Amino acid sequence: MLNQMLLWSSFILPWLLLIPLQRKQMKRFLPAALFGALLLTIVFQVAEQFRWWEIQENIIILTSVTPFVYGIFLVGTIIILYFTYFNFWVYIITNLIIDAFLSFGVNALYEYLGIYRLIHIDSFGIYALTILIAVLIYSFQRSMDKVIYVEDQ
Repeated sequence: MLNQMLLWSSFILPWLLLIPLQRKQMKRFLPAALFGALLLTIVFQVAEQFRWWEIQENIIILTSVTPFVYGIFLVGTIIILYFTYFNFWVYIITNLIIDAFLSFGVNALYEYLGIYRLIHIDSFGIYALTILIAVLIYSFQRSMDKVIYVEDQ
């Protein structure tokens, strides 16, 4: 029961954090967040094939992808871009810190609770994946800004 509450909370509650943000800025970063969620969904599919981890408990509507992808990750990406996009190094340092917390702290908690278990990848591998995805998201947002900026002129 505790695991289900935790999973549903990580899926629904993060969306409330978007309420105070400026709508225009939020819409600006939404495509990059969706791109990141797509990348992470692909990672989950690859992980299933290579048995990087095994999801042992999930919410009903999701099968091989945890609510993390469409809750905390998607909303977190918007929030991180919203507050750090102005400077690449601030963005990277923020991601290094948050991804370390998720890869080593939250990961250990989820394994302890039996939500999933790592098999052919460790916390460092997850950390490397999340940093790579963060760089790809930033690059995607930069290209989106260039395309939109060129179209506006």
